[in-house]
Amino acid sequence: MKKLILIALASLSLISCRKDDDEKEESLILGTWKTIEYRYISGKDGSIIYLATIPETDCLRKSNYIYKNNGKFVTEFFYNSETGECGNIAYTEESDYVYNESEKTISYKFDNSNEEITKVYSLTKTEMQILIQEVPDHNNDGIDDKIIRVYKRK
Repeated sequence: MKKLILIALASLSLISCRKDDDEKEESLILGTWKTIEYRYISGKDGSIIYLATIPETDCLRKSNYIYKNNGKFVTEFFYNSETGECGNIAYTEESDYVYNESEKTISYKFDNSNEEITKVYSLTKTEMQILIQEVPDHNNDGIDDKIIRVYKRK
């Protein structure tokens, strides 16, 4: 009886170890994101110079940015470019993307030819910050500043 219990425990521990080995940690970028604000960041000390929160009712705030684990990036816009209005129907665009975790970049490939690379300023489980552009000095400290787009996980 003791041998049977010992064999069962040994088998259980092997299965447990195998399950841990098979599980891979998912990339933090995977999921659906929503733009919530823009931040002007000081190039000197990283402090926020200016914050522009996007209202809940704004079309940009309604849009979804979806990073899938198959390398596809889907954008759902609610802005109708023909009427100029914000609607309830999503217009979708899909492209390929590669997230380089060590370089903190996202490379998007549109129409199999055009490639765009963006810099990830910060990425956590709940928030992603993308560097939109470096801009001339806004706070007169002699160092160029940055504009960051901030996303929250949906």
